[in-house]
Amino acid sequence: MSRDDNPSSRDGFSLDDQCRLVVTISGANKDIGKSSLAAYLTAHCHDCAGMKISMHEEPLKGETLVSENESSAGGDTDTARIYRAGARPVLWLRTSSDRLLEDFMQAARPIEAPLIIVEGNSLLEHLEPDYAIFIMGPGFEDFKPSAHMAIRKADTVVINGDREISGTRLLELEKEIKRLNPKAKMVVVSELGKEKAWEIILSRVSGRLGGEYMSAEVNDKVLEAVKTQAKEGRINCATALKLAQDLGVPPGEVGKAANALNIKISNCSLGCF
Repeated sequence: MSRDDNPSSRDGFSLDDQCRLVVTISGANKDIGKSSLAAYLTAHCHDCAGMKISMHEEPLKGETLVSENESSAGGDTDTARIYRAGARPVLWLRTSSDRLLEDFMQAARPIEAPLIIVEGNSLLEHLEPDYAIFIMGPGFEDFKPSAHMAIRKADTVVINGDREISGTRLLELEKEIKRLNPKAKMVVVSELGKEKAWEIILSRVSGRLGGEYMSAEVNDKVLEAVKTQAKEGRINCATALKLAQDLGVPPGEVGKAANALNIKISNCSLGCF
């Protein structure tokens, strides 16, 4: 189930009885790319659940646990993107530090999927995930408090953003990351491009978990979506781009699915396929 077959903490937290794998995606700050990567990995899962955890200092008003569904999944929220990518169920857990363990366990127990992709930092205080990903920008200036703990547990540290980073700066970043977490491997999005970077992360996660849970092959959900939208062996570029957005995958994934199905993508002037 995990590296030690027992994701646990000093508090005795365990999902052993559930026999589930857990992948965590944490980040240095907001809007750093966590949900984009979560949706991408979800689209390559054979069967997974999704969960976003939001931490609050004050007592909460409203529901602690919100479940995404067909009627609400048309929006642009983080959980809606993960739902459209195929996770079931997709849950938004709103909790506080003193309630986190109890609320997470209550939310996780009914889940039947063998894999849960969790977006958030604070759960890492109590959980040794099966694979941990940490996303940051090209510096440590904007780290929120929970990020310092999260980066120390990461298997892969993603340097996200389009801005080119100099070789000297990359060496400095790698040195500091290795000081905090000697085992972490880096992925630099500006060097590789987002699609290739996400593919490398997928390969690492699926390699750790096993192909029965997640695969870098063309995803069945993407294949089915392309097949449904195609007319007479063709699908236009605008529809293909919208499918990629809805499924939370790079346009190239839709292109690979179209190639596998021998479906032509027409009217493409953007060079995406």
